[in-house]
Amino acid sequence: MGKIYFQKEAKEWNQAFPVGNGFLGAMVFGNVAKERIQVNEDSVWSGGFSDRVNPDAGKCLEKIREYLFAGNVQEAEKLAEQSMYATSPNMRVYQPLGDIWIRFLDQEAERKLVRDERRLPYLKECAAKVEAYQRTLDLEQAVGKITYSVENKTWNREFFVSNPAQAGMYSICAEGGEDINLEISATRKDNRSGRGVSFCDQIQAEQNQYIWLEGTSGGSDGIGFVMGVRVFSCGGKQYQMGSRIIVEKAQKVLICFTGRTTFRSEEPKKWCREHLEKICLDTYDERRKEHIQDYQNYFHASRLTLGHKTTLDHLTTPERLDRIRKGNEDIGLINLYYDFARYLLISSSREGSLPANLQGIWNEEFEPMWGSKYTININIQMNYWMAEKTGLSALHLPLLEHLKRMHPRGKDVAAAMYQVEGFCCHHNTDIWGDCAPQDYHTSSTIWPMGGAWLCLHIYAHYQYTKDREFLNEYFPILEDSVRFFVNYMVQNPDGKWVTGPSSSPENIYITENNQYGCLCMGPAMDIEIVRELFGDYLKAASILEREGELSNLVKERLENLPELRIGKHGQIQEWDQDYEELEVGHRHISQLFALYPAQQIRKDQTRELANAAEKTLNRRLENGGGHTGWSKAWIILFFARLWKSKKAYQNLRELLAGATLDNLLDNHPPFQIDGNFGGACGILEMIVQDFQDVVYLLPALPQEIPNGSVSGIRTKTGFILNMEWSSCRVQKVELESVHGTQITIVNETRESRKIRCEKGEKKVVVFE
Repeated sequence: MGKIYFQKEAKEWNQAFPVGNGFLGAMVFGNVAKERIQVNEDSVWSGGFSDRVNPDAGKCLEKIREYLFAGNVQEAEKLAEQSMYATSPNMRVYQPLGDIWIRFLDQEAERKLVRDERRLPYLKECAAKVEAYQRTLDLEQAVGKITYSVENKTWNREFFVSNPAQAGMYSICAEGGEDINLEISATRKDNRSGRGVSFCDQIQAEQNQYIWLEGTSGGSDGIGFVMGVRVFSCGGKQYQMGSRIIVEKAQKVLICFTGRTTFRSEEPKKWCREHLEKICLDTYDERRKEHIQDYQNYFHASRLTLGHKTTLDHLTTPERLDRIRKGNEDIGLINLYYDFARYLLISSSREGSLPANLQGIWNEEFEPMWGSKYTININIQMNYWMAEKTGLSALHLPLLEHLKRMHPRGKDVAAAMYQVEGFCCHHNTDIWGDCAPQDYHTSSTIWPMGGAWLCLHIYAHYQYTKDREFLNEYFPILEDSVRFFVNYMVQNPDGKWVTGPSSSPENIYITENNQYGCLCMGPAMDIEIVRELFGDYLKAASILEREGELSNLVKERLENLPELRIGKHGQIQEWDQDYEELEVGHRHISQLFALYPAQQIRKDQTRELANAAEKTLNRRLENGGGHTGWSKAWIILFFARLWKSKKAYQNLRELLAGATLDNLLDNHPPFQIDGNFGGACGILEMIVQDFQDVVYLLPALPQEIPNGSVSGIRTKTGFILNMEWSSCRVQKVELESVHGTQITIVNETRESRKIRCEKGEKKVVVFE
């Protein structure tokens, strides 16, 4: 139970196992002869901050709006590209720290002299025979294991990355004597690429036990980094040779590693040394226990257990995925997928770390797709949708803390680009909180809504925690986002307040004059985000008793925003005009932000809009939509919110079958972690939906999962909810009030119960 399982080595990065502690991540391949541990540290990025704002943006803004209101899209986009695109298209990108290599001298291919009658003698590699190979990643303990036999001798390896120790550990032992002979080395990308990038300044061994890899990313203004490796062995001999550590005839070996950058420490090497000095072979078991306890504090905060037969647990994870692709059921694999997402969040986002990026914390490329940055027109938000609900509220904080880095940059962008007060960011940000437009793509670049969407996470965190001190601390950021839109928005010909120039990420429309367009005024998603932002601000201001002139202005603007409209195909209209789409099956379904994560479209309150949302989804899917991992995950959530259990489950199966790699990582393609988080959130949304005023139980439960239980689910009204269901019916609900409030729960037959509890009080509800 709870294990990802292979019976073969990883042939490529996408088959390796991810381990991490929020700051430090590694992909472990499990190779018998030459192990690779590919290491990341979350603050290794390609350079320092770069001010990229186009100085000509502000003076052209009104002209661009005039063009758009007049329907002259091509002229608007031409001027916008010249004046609003940043002076450089690219922010900084996330990069790997280095690789650790363990060469097993007795298990690598032997080189034998072989004679061929037609040729001179030549060397031939003859691999040692490996038997009973198993590679597992235990999600209950966050520990990976590799076992196998060579010539009747069993080898055991174990690995994890500890948050308490701030280091990764890889232990090796062989049953029966002093048989471990190996060589440890470190590298950071072959620098023969010819691109002039300083991949690594130096690699050196020290004191017969350390290897240091040091360098600076992105030149003189870049981030200095250090990876430290320390080797311990029991018995035999250990010594250094060049930049390598050699171990001969040892009984046990422990390899520890960590990394640090100048982003966090003035002396990263000193920091690494201090942490590595705290570890030794004799305390390994204690460190392992400490790591598991720390991890389980988060992992056991909530649980989902889906009733299933265990007859498939002996199969490898790739075999189970293959069965799904062939149309078979495997509820146990769905449960494993859900737990893997929680494992990934705990491993890539911890207190004080940077937020989980497009690949969480795991990346082997120096120029990864989309820079492995923070793409904030849905992707990074999706990473955190399940955090609060599953008791991982503390792991949400790195995203919120990053808003503090963005805030001053976003104020500069608002002033320089739009000539208004407040804070804004476009569809990407990086380690430095860069808020200027990214890329030169009209369909995505000019979209000033990213900061606003992130600000919605401020009030969401407060809803679950009721942390007034936190809300007060972050209120200035929320207020500056609101202030930007109050000053930036303009009235359209109908007198409604709209955003613009903007776009509906990352889609293209066709006008009546057969023009292709991206830029527009007041796309549906923008208005939906603004509606949420304004509403959150008014609630926060009331709670903190900080209402004033801005609050009155926000109330006025809120009442005069465009309403959601239903288009000619019966769909939720995506733009201010009912345009046709160039790509009807587009991966973004931005106009349904109102359905999820927002609650402006609800099956129980806005039935006409809910029906239009379903038509929007069906139209997308009928034309090839949902073809990327994160998009498929979002579709699961949409159908769950519409209480369409069959379609939600169908898309969950398609996510597993078509957008999941053998090691269960999401496949955009390439690997992108948001689909893991969004997919797991979709599974939970089928079972519990929290609208604050009412919590629905089993609203979209598929018939294929008739039995199960959840525990530790947090609600926005301040309850902890445990529930069991059988034969697709709620059996028992346990509620514990954290703050002393009331909650209304509704079961699968729409029977409701209103419960009020004092602080700390527990109640049990049984539905007949």
